[in-house]
Amino acid sequence: MATNLKALPAKIEASIPEVVRETPWTTAAAAGTLVAGAYLLITGRRKAALAVAVTGAVVAAFENPDKVKEIWDNTPKYLRAGQDFLLRAEDVVDDLRNKGERLRAMLSKV
Repeated sequence: MATNLKALPAKIEASIPEVVRETPWTTAAAAGTLVAGAYLLITGRRKAALAVAVTGAVVAAFENPDKVKEIWDNTPKYLRAGQDFLLRAEDVVDDLRNKGERLRAMLSKV
């Protein structure tokens, strides 16, 4: 059975879904590094996860450098928002601890 080698690339390309053909390789690489970095972080390989995340960020920077610059410029705002969130969470935990102590004291009197 002879195969026409010139027709083979056309057959392969026809079997690829349209969404895959339309997705730029940089987007696919950045998404892949995000998934790989998350997996490595979950499995406890923090250094490897950091390296993969940096690689994904570099690939994303190639695709859209203006967006990366915007994110970099807004990093202090993101950090402040994260810090504010942690402070509020700390206040909630302290409030719950105080209420728990009061409840424990009330129950011990009964």
